Amino acid sequence: MTMFKQQLENSTEEEALLNNTELKIIFGNLPPIYETHLKMLDELRWTSANWSEDKSIGSIILKYSTDLLKAYPPFINFFEEMKSMLLHCDTTKPRFHAFLKACQTKPECGRQSLQELLIRPVQRLPSISLLLNDILKHTPKNNGDNGALEKALASIREVMAHINEDKRRTEGQRAMFDIFNEIDNCPPDLVSSHRSFVVKSEVIQLSSSEGLSSKGNPLVLFLFSDQLEVCKKRSKAFNTLKSPNTVNGIHKNSSIKPYKHVKLMSLSTIKRVIDIKETEECQRVFSLVFRNNDELKERLCSFVMTDEEIDKTTFLKTLCKQMATNACTADADKLLAYLEPHQLDIDTSEVSNGTLSKAFKFATKTRLRVGRAFSFNKTPSKLKRAVSSMMSPFGSSTNLTPASQLAQMRLASYNNISELANTENASESPPHAPMSVQPTRKLKTSSLGVNALKRL
Repeated sequence: MTMFKQQLENSTEEEALLNNTELKIIFGNLPPIYETHLKMLDELRWTSANWSEDKSIGSIILKYSTDLLKAYPPFINFFEEMKSMLLHCDTTKPRFHAFLKACQTKPECGRQSLQELLIRPVQRLPSISLLLNDILKHTPKNNGDNGALEKALASIREVMAHINEDKRRTEGQRAMFDIFNEIDNCPPDLVSSHRSFVVKSEVIQLSSSEGLSSKGNPLVLFLFSDQLEVCKKRSKAFNTLKSPNTVNGIHKNSSIKPYKHVKLMSLSTIKRVIDIKETEECQRVFSLVFRNNDELKERLCSFVMTDEEIDKTTFLKTLCKQMATNACTADADKLLAYLEPHQLDIDTSEVSNGTLSKAFKFATKTRLRVGRAFSFNKTPSKLKRAVSSMMSPFGSSTNLTPASQLAQMRLASYNNISELANTENASESPPHAPMSVQPTRKLKTSSLGVNALKRL
């Protein structure tokens, strides 16, 4: 505090190494921690200088436990922002970099950088907990300070647990803002101070009639503390192929968000979570039973999880836990049911072929979108001639003799090399020119879709 913060704050405007905003971000959350520990240090020093058997160390820690609970969360929650600002100023301000290096050589720093010293407050509470635990081990139970030490140790652990929970909540709120900015047409009421992000999972919808989206669409389920945001995942291939837009001769890139809003569901509308039993043909499948307040009939929607990093059982239990917390009940296990695939009429063949069919659908959509973006359909004849000249293994035939042209047409009329070999072994009758050199239409079976293959 005295070596870094005070020197930087006492500098004149002409000699200032950092502006007020940078100083506040780097050192703004340190004074409450410093002042609390300074008061504790003064009392501990006085107790040590006037030591007697009736003196209590645990009572001093208990006295300042509330102040520690107030001082630490702001520093812990914004530690990453503080570190980022420090690194930014260190790399972009040569005079500030020289100041840090000069301070690092002083004995008070112990050859540690400012970034290393700023980690000390994060490590301070665990160190106090370990010290209190050691003192408690060497304090007889009949000593008057034994009970105070136990309470002090419990209070420090409670402070650390509260800090960790507060940090988790803060990170959840930050993630909520990031998610909001990535969803197209996201409802503005998703962002709320009492709401926090929990977990997300990528799925593919299996049901069609009563589902949240079309059958086979890739969806993303963002689970919050009291809501479930359902989004449609856009194709990455399409996002990377952006059509060039020009306005008044200026190139303009359109920003496409990776997700599109489908439905924001309150956890109170989800009545039951169904875990589908794992079989050889049906894996990572689950269903949700939900009903809105204005609906009389419950709806069932089935999904298959595609995110391999997320465990299905863990995700479903987390969802049930949030549902129970939102409903103020402790019966989270009663919200989860286990059923066989045939009990919900889930077609296991669709589950096994879901990824393949979805990939085929994405490829088709992406091809059509790219064709529209680059206006292929406006110049079909030019495109055919260009592709023909590039992809033909025979090249141009304008400069060839009639015999060479006839040989090339004969070679192009075969489907594979084996037919050519069989013909060469047969009678060497003179080849006849075909009536037309137009390419033969491909067999229809080569373009069969996934549904046609199923019927076969």
